[in-house]
Amino acid sequence: MDDRVSLAQQVKAANDIVDVIGTYISLRKAGQTYKGLCPFHDDNRPSFDVDPRRQRYRCWACNQYGDVINFVQEQERVSFLEALEILARRAGISLKNHSSSPHAATRAFMLEQMKWAAGQFHDCLLESPLADAARKYLGERRLNGETIRRFGLGFAPGTGEWLTQRAASAGLSADTLEQLGLIARRNEGPGYYDRFRDRVMFPIRDARGHTVGFGGRILPTSPWADRAPKYYNSAETILFSKSQQLYGIDQARQAATTAGYLAVVEGYTDVLMAHQVGIPQVVATMGTALNEKHVQQLRRVADKVVLVFDADAGGETGVDRALEVFVKNEMDLRVATLPAGLDPCDLLSQRGPEEFQSALTNAVDVLEFKLNRVWAREGSSVEGRRRAVDAVLGVLALAPETHTIKMELIVNRIATRAGLKEENVWKRLNEIRARRADSVSDRSALQGGSAEPPPEARTAKAAPHEVELLEAMLAEPAFVATARAEIEPGQIEHPGLRRLIEELFRLQDEGYPPDLEHLRARVDNAPLMARARELEERGQGKTNRQAFAQDVLARFRQRLATRRKLELQHQLQDAGDDHAAVEILRQFQKHTGS
Repeated sequence: MDDRVSLAQQVKAANDIVDVIGTYISLRKAGQTYKGLCPFHDDNRPSFDVDPRRQRYRCWACNQYGDVINFVQEQERVSFLEALEILARRAGISLKNHSSSPHAATRAFMLEQMKWAAGQFHDCLLESPLADAARKYLGERRLNGETIRRFGLGFAPGTGEWLTQRAASAGLSADTLEQLGLIARRNEGPGYYDRFRDRVMFPIRDARGHTVGFGGRILPTSPWADRAPKYYNSAETILFSKSQQLYGIDQARQAATTAGYLAVVEGYTDVLMAHQVGIPQVVATMGTALNEKHVQQLRRVADKVVLVFDADAGGETGVDRALEVFVKNEMDLRVATLPAGLDPCDLLSQRGPEEFQSALTNAVDVLEFKLNRVWAREGSSVEGRRRAVDAVLGVLALAPETHTIKMELIVNRIATRAGLKEENVWKRLNEIRARRADSVSDRSALQGGSAEPPPEARTAKAAPHEVELLEAMLAEPAFVATARAEIEPGQIEHPGLRRLIEELFRLQDEGYPPDLEHLRARVDNAPLMARARELEERGQGKTNRQAFAQDVLARFRQRLATRRKLELQHQLQDAGDDHAAVEILRQFQKHTGS
């Protein structure tokens, strides 16, 4: 089989959609399709159709639709590649000999190296005399052997070349281990040295259980303890990014489904102790505040998230960042507060699970938490209430300027708490937004740059000619080569559509089929891929796809020409001398044909 043929197509061919969906919900035959209760919303009448001919499903009530891979993604709350792996394993298809791109092959090789390193560190902790102090430290933290084995904890000895020598003996590539941040070249002389030394090693795994990085905790008894960072993470690689990784996610996924939420703590041992005492729906960030990338990971597992702060650490920055994330995303985000001076590990080991579980159960939503804090701090005076309102609105002003139902509910709660009219709260929010925009503009002018807002604050409605272009390419992949010869991605104004078109062009350039199957293996953005599926289906419904594609391209050319003429007209008006004006006029005549 041609190695460019999509693995996704092989997996889909080996997994009949009726058989797969039938393992999740009850289906009954109804004519040429199968019907059942939709698993994606509270369905009390069979509105979910599965079509074995087209190998597609659709709910006519909530409009969820797609193929067997989409179904597993939604039902299991996993990424495209994770769903592909689940279905491949179900069908007995080995993924080792299949890679949709050189990038995937490199990633698979690096995962193997990480697995090897994790095994070395783990065996050292369990068996080597070099790890006596590490075992004593973990015992003092009250972590038992079962927890240590389940999470694969390890130890990196302090000799400086322990892992380097073992890698050489095993014939492993030093270059790859260097890329993974496990070893580094010596500044003077040949050879390498271990980057992790005298540290308890916490393997950081993705949702599928693959080790993608490490966190190393320096032993308190280490001679380097006073001059080395307490915690040290792996280098940023194609496997690992601390700004989006969640420690313990592989162990917490199933429990979160049962509990109905995920709890987010700050440290590795917090996660370990929570799991050890029977509260396994707990994960940790890698020393960073909750951000948009974390939210993408969390929402695949649970719609409700509880952030855990102790009374000392629940500072304004963490809460404000959480509130900003809450406003931007459709999720139930809550805050649980622990007693002052106790992190989750200490609380759990000293007092048992009841108090921690009670804090999770009684967590309040992040807006209420913020309101309670500012009202308690500012007091009940008129000026105090004004400052309290401004403190909350100052955070809301960081979110994109939208007037959604969620934002209306937030403003209503603030107005009710402060005893104000809603229109006055909206007015004040807009004033703070305007003041912030002016401040950004002033700073940009001082720095000699443009006052462009950050990407997350920009919203854009796609132009019809750009939507039609992507629709034509998805419906007729052969058209991608034609479009590639005439269009540059930079000519696409909408950022989401530009991303999809860039990836289609890249597939074309690399010799892979530029279709939806390959596209979704590269774009890990569920809303964007849902839009792509919709456009593909709409385009495939055209009577004459080729004629439609040619019409779309002609309209796109015309749009670009019109845009260019307007640009030249503005340049002609602003021309500073006759020579420049003549040159611009020549270009203008070329574009107008006059």
